[in-house]
Amino acid sequence: MTDCVLDTDVVIAALDRSDAHHDAAAQALRGLIGDGVPLLLSLVNYAETLVRPSRDEGTLRAAIAAMEALGIGLVAPTPSIAREAARLRGTNISLADGFALATARAHGAWIATYDQRVRRSLEQAGVELAPGLD
Repeated sequence: MTDCVLDTDVVIAALDRSDAHHDAAAQALRGLIGDGVPLLLSLVNYAETLVRPSRDEGTLRAAIAAMEALGIGLVAPTPSIAREAARLRGTNISLADGFALATARAHGAWIATYDQRVRRSLEQAGVELAPGLD
């Protein structure tokens, strides 16, 4: 069994019922949690996830509580993860997406993402897509 690093889009989708990927993200996370797969989130992606909720203190608290309830472990970037994220930025993904992929690689973990650019970078990053996100 492996860990699963969550990309920002999956966390946002799971938390926002109006998101087009909400049902799929919620189902995928339930499956991973049910299988005992630890969920990880880079602190960079954590901050990115909280941008919209931070506009309202109550919404921010609710988003933080929901992530805690899901048992998402927060991962601080190391210098080597930062260097790998910078390298991956060259594959036409955002720096935040680079941190998600670099974190997954460093932890030997799957990644959960709906972002097609990130998915196209999986092979170069040496990371596999989490099951249930096909």
